[in-house]
Amino acid sequence: MKASPTAEEVYGEIVRQLSGDPRVSTVLDPTKKRFGSSGELKYDGKMFAFHSRGRLIVKLPKPQVDNLIASGQGEPCVMGQGRVMREWVVVGSQLLDEWPSLAAQSKEFVSGQRSHPDAP
Repeated sequence: MKASPTAEEVYGEIVRQLSGDPRVSTVLDPTKKRFGSSGELKYDGKMFAFHSRGRLIVKLPKPQVDNLIASGQGEPCVMGQGRVMREWVVVGSQLLDEWPSLAAQSKEFVSGQRSHPDAP
């Protein structure tokens, strides 16, 4: 029986897949971590996803962030001294299977390719 992938393995695969786009960059150097994260993903220099402590943090339209939080599937992203980032959501490993889709949606949102901001 094959073991389920870890959060780090799933995020690594997300980085590999999305890094195929020349406009996507990542920092995999552990000495250059920000926010305690691993492999920040950026589209044209705008961060859209990162991994921290077994969780995926993605930038999505506020209505989608609110829906994920209200449904219990996500938590608010709180940075620094309690500042809630309104377009960011923290998703735990309970939704590991959804991480690739959420990261792709985040990339679309930041790149302006998302056709409807309320789309799931």
